[in-house]
Amino acid sequence: MTRRFPAVAGAAALAAALLLSATACSSSDDDKTSEDVADTPIPAAASVGDIPDLQARWWGWAAAQPTATHPVLDDTGAHCAVGQGGDVWFVAGTLGGEAKRACTVPAGRTIAGPLLNVTTDTPAACTDFIASADGEVILDGAPVDVKKIEPEAVTFTAVAGNPFTKEAGEVAKQGCGLWFALAPLQPGVHKLNIHGVSDVYKTSVEYTLTVTA
Repeated sequence: MTRRFPAVAGAAALAAALLLSATACSSSDDDKTSEDVADTPIPAAASVGDIPDLQARWWGWAAAQPTATHPVLDDTGAHCAVGQGGDVWFVAGTLGGEAKRACTVPAGRTIAGPLLNVTTDTPAACTDFIASADGEVILDGAPVDVKKIEPEAVTFTAVAGNPFTKEAGEVAKQGCGLWFALAPLQPGVHKLNIHGVSDVYKTSVEYTLTVTA
């Protein structure tokens, strides 16, 4: 029997698939107006291909967090900084449903994540999932390029209590999904909306990202 782990993007999935000095995340401010959103030009989207092993790195990040503080299960952004670091700041979807997250992102970080993603035992199962996957990413009102990543081998380490594998250990799967990457954003407040839908599940996340100077 094929085992699927979806996530979300992100947003994707190990339970349905697509890591670290911590940065602060805060709840969104409902009083923000459109004038508060950074009106600087949107940077050209970074290439997903410029991030080696993107899927494996994202899954390694996602599977390294326990359920209690997991960014994929976070409805407010309180845990969006968990496990972040390096050159890429990861975003995520949900395991199905909607979320609104407010996060503080260090300047100079590429931002990347899935609209929908999954890991499976076989390439064929991953192909079946990706065939129905669709979605969009909107940054400050403008569309962002989305890339479909076909099945590829991914390996990562999971911790006990993560919401996907549940158990600790080394994981080897096939990963696929819809992904995006953004070049580092200008300091200020940005709105990032991630929407994904497939025959398996759908996810929608609204991020309010405050990029520090």
